[in-house]
Amino acid sequence: MSSASLPSDSDVEAPAPLAAHSAMRSGAPHDLHQELRQGQEMREDRVWIAWEKQRRSLNLSGRLGARLFLCLDEHRGWKRYPLSIVKTIRELRKQRGRIVVAQNPSMILAALACVLKKPFGYSLVVDRHSNFGFLAGGNAGLKRRLSDLLSAFTLRHADLTLVTNQELRVHVEKAGGRGFVLPDPFPDLGVSSDAADGMPGFPEPRPEGAPREILFVSSWAFDEPIAQTMEACRRLQGKVIVRITGKMKPAFARMVREAPGNFVPTGFLSDRDYFALMAGCDAVMAVTHRAATLVCGGYEGAAMGKPLILGDSSALRGYFDAGCVYTDGSAPDLENQMRRLISDLPGFGQGIRELHARRSAEWDARLKDLEAILSAM
Repeated sequence: MSSASLPSDSDVEAPAPLAAHSAMRSGAPHDLHQELRQGQEMREDRVWIAWEKQRRSLNLSGRLGARLFLCLDEHRGWKRYPLSIVKTIRELRKQRGRIVVAQNPSMILAALACVLKKPFGYSLVVDRHSNFGFLAGGNAGLKRRLSDLLSAFTLRHADLTLVTNQELRVHVEKAGGRGFVLPDPFPDLGVSSDAADGMPGFPEPRPEGAPREILFVSSWAFDEPIAQTMEACRRLQGKVIVRITGKMKPAFARMVREAPGNFVPTGFLSDRDYFALMAGCDAVMAVTHRAATLVCGGYEGAAMGKPLILGDSSALRGYFDAGCVYTDGSAPDLENQMRRLISDLPGFGQGIRELHARRSAEWDARLKDLEAILSAM
């Protein structure tokens, strides 16, 4: 999904409340991104620096009371680094005796913050979440090897590295770093199922015998079972309609032309349309083959009380342990898991609501533990 429209040619300091935009979409209902930080007291001794717009950074910076410094550049690739580096150095020079949180990605930002930590005299936390090259698989080319070297450097030199699950914490500590597990907080989306009223394809209530609606949260990436989902849909015509989000990549154009009618690409969606579709669906699908990765669509779907279809990894099974089905991503298994889910939507719905309440309480406790660590820095 596409980036939103924060200014991209200047650094943006964002005190609370932050009137900013999502890492993925713009036009949020009820000014979602302002709500992410509203009511949070900002601390003078903390700054969160990011070179990319991500919902996790917008949310966590507010929860930690850290001033958000967004350093954005309209250039792509390596051309964006020189100006971002200069602006970040200027900001880091002001942070002696304070706590800096650096978002990773960007790996360059995290490495720069590590290099300047001692000379500028600040404590450094790197929010790594699940940004690890080894999770992508494939061959390690030159770019990947350089990234791995920078990764190892940042893990050793950051005072603390935030990750989303225990498997990644073990990886951090094996590399000589100090890890702390903090999954994404569930978003307070400020939208209900009423938002879907009157939208084509989402009657309320759904007529008896109508196909169940599944929202496939996708970026049309290599690690998502897109072709397999089309085949599963072909076998489930009249039973399900799968709407797949995100801007379709040209490589899929021919495949989509031959897809069954119950596989429906939505194209790019604003936040308002995206969350309205999610509010009106019966289940949310967010499947990736990447190991040790907790998916944004899972958090969003659970926050709306939607049963989930997820990949079959230990990290996903461990965290999203109720109200979900898990798939290996093959067409036959996708078909089977969709059939299983729609056969007991009320039961899976109850499970996901219970999971949301339980994990939310656990997250609040984890935040208190993190605050204790930061206070000791």
